[in-house]
Amino acid sequence: MESFIQDTKSILRGAKMSLDFNRLVCAFVGIVFSILWVLVILAFGSAFKLVEITPFEIINEFLISPRLGLCSLISALVSSIKSLELGEYIVLMVLVLGLMIIWSVFAGAVTRLAALEFARGEKTGLKDSLSFVMKKFWSYFWSPLTPILGVLFFIACNVVGGLLGKIEFAGEIAVAVGFPLAILSGFLIVFLGIVGIIGFILMFPAISSEGSDAFDAISRAYSYVLSRPLHFLSLFITIIICGTIVSFVAGYGACLVMQTSYFTVGLGMGGKLNDIRAFIAGLSGPGDMITSLNPISMRIAALFFMLYIVLIKIAVGSIIVAFAGSASTIAYLIMRKDVDGTEMNDIYVDENEEDLAVDETVPEATEEPAVQQAPEPIVPPEQKEAETSGESPEKNGL
Repeated sequence: MESFIQDTKSILRGAKMSLDFNRLVCAFVGIVFSILWVLVILAFGSAFKLVEITPFEIINEFLISPRLGLCSLISALVSSIKSLELGEYIVLMVLVLGLMIIWSVFAGAVTRLAALEFARGEKTGLKDSLSFVMKKFWSYFWSPLTPILGVLFFIACNVVGGLLGKIEFAGEIAVAVGFPLAILSGFLIVFLGIVGIIGFILMFPAISSEGSDAFDAISRAYSYVLSRPLHFLSLFITIIICGTIVSFVAGYGACLVMQTSYFTVGLGMGGKLNDIRAFIAGLSGPGDMITSLNPISMRIAALFFMLYIVLIKIAVGSIIVAFAGSASTIAYLIMRKDVDGTEMNDIYVDENEEDLAVDETVPEATEEPAVQQAPEPIVPPEQKEAETSGESPEKNGL
């Protein structure tokens, strides 16, 4: 019970760490790039008739909608994936690969910043964290992709085996005899998929903390989940509960701020503000709503209001992403100590960062005082002349 309370306190510290400026900036930029990537891919896909959804639908239904729209967006994506055709699969693959590249950089930076702050109490800059991520970019990129490829490989094996069943007589017998292999593949699909999904939150923190490769991150994630399943599940559930609370507070706090702003500004602006809000809310409705706002200055004001709504939604998303990265890093360090016995403050730091730390801690060397030489003895002129001529002073009667 004491360990659970301590773990909960550590995860709650991740909520506080999520308000760090550098992590929020990384999350904010990552979300902006993700939105732009999605809109560009959907624009090309809809232009070539590969997908039916257009970027304007995403903008109207999710980005500028007065509602948060996160749950509706997720449900729409899930329902659309169920009935994909070949062209839509191609668009989806390109979309996912681009998002993985984006978040390999920015999610990696968030976990790197969180690892250094939680374990060593150090706050590095964005430049240092992004430099570290770029050195380990392929590790971040391949760590979540490798289990997915493993699942797809075993699915393909079962599909190929099923194709043999179309052969008359021999095909049915071959499938019946080889079906135990299909059962083994099914087990590996479930194992790699489920453990990979729930253990994914440990992969990026493993690379950020250890400076290791993708294979080490995957092996650590699977090992920690299987070695201490109850401990991991308690941390996982705590992260979900705390993340839900953070999302609720951030989302509805933003809504409260917007509603308060609308109300107070509307006291002075009157019905004009209501017209602008109705215009924004009706963009996803009938087409005549687009031309219902006049004069042109009102439309310009509506565009600014749309921009503010988008920025506030991205800000809320940034808080959620920063919390997820911080909490998952804390969970990894807790699991590492529990399984491997490694201390919390044992974080990989490359040579450049170590040299910088040494230069900052070692004081500058002071110049040593010059050694004072003894003054030369005063020699009488007669002695100098005698030494020059080779005669001793005694011979001259001195």
